[in-house]
Amino acid sequence: MLAAEYGRRIASGEIAPGTVLPTEKEIQLHHGVSRTVVREAMRHLSAKGLVTVGPKVGTRVSEPIQWNMLDADVMGWHLFAGISRPFVEALYEMRLINEPAAAHAAAERISQEQIVRLEAALDGMAENPRGSSEQIAADLAFHRIILEATANPILVSLGTMIERSLSISFSLSWRQITQRDSVQQHRRVLEAIRDRDGEAAALYMRRLIESAFDDVTRQLYPEGEGGGKADAGAAGAMCSRHDGGHQGAAEGLR
Repeated sequence: MLAAEYGRRIASGEIAPGTVLPTEKEIQLHHGVSRTVVREAMRHLSAKGLVTVGPKVGTRVSEPIQWNMLDADVMGWHLFAGISRPFVEALYEMRLINEPAAAHAAAERISQEQIVRLEAALDGMAENPRGSSEQIAADLAFHRIILEATANPILVSLGTMIERSLSISFSLSWRQITQRDSVQQHRRVLEAIRDRDGEAAALYMRRLIESAFDDVTRQLYPEGEGGGKADAGAAGAMCSRHDGGHQGAAEGLR
């Protein structure tokens, strides 16, 4: 798909912000496609904020601040290009802003049926082979159920929009820690929510995400490099290790 090709090249930085793309005719000739296909591709990219189209300036690549980063295609193009450290940091900052508060709200609002599903997701993390697609799916379900339990439709939609990046992130973290440790970290969040202890749930979720970020950066940048990109193979998996110190939540809250 023409839009996907240009989307990946823009997301990777191969085509820099401010660059004016070739004319419709040039793209037609280079790719062997019709004018309609070119125009549809550019409309697709424009709708996602990656380019602006003007009658006198042509089609110009927008600054990243204008990109719709929550769009599934834009997220996918970033991951296809390889995971940059700024992208990882932005993802985890967003998670730290939202997920501890979501865990707090879930502790107040979660239904018994959702608790049962959350327990089943935790069982899936414990019972499936480490790093398997089934285990990662269970990890993703665990976080999705917590967002759902907030009864906030915007938070639920946010989880859906970033699902691809979360599933990738989870698989990297499972490479870094033992299965027992990760399950225990998740269990603390579950128990706090089940006990209707919002403060503890938020605390454990924050610890979990901070720990996950440490794991992922170790996986992507084993020698502490700053801003390079992980290879696309490693991008098959970004993360969510889930923190752990064995102290109780009450102790951490004092």
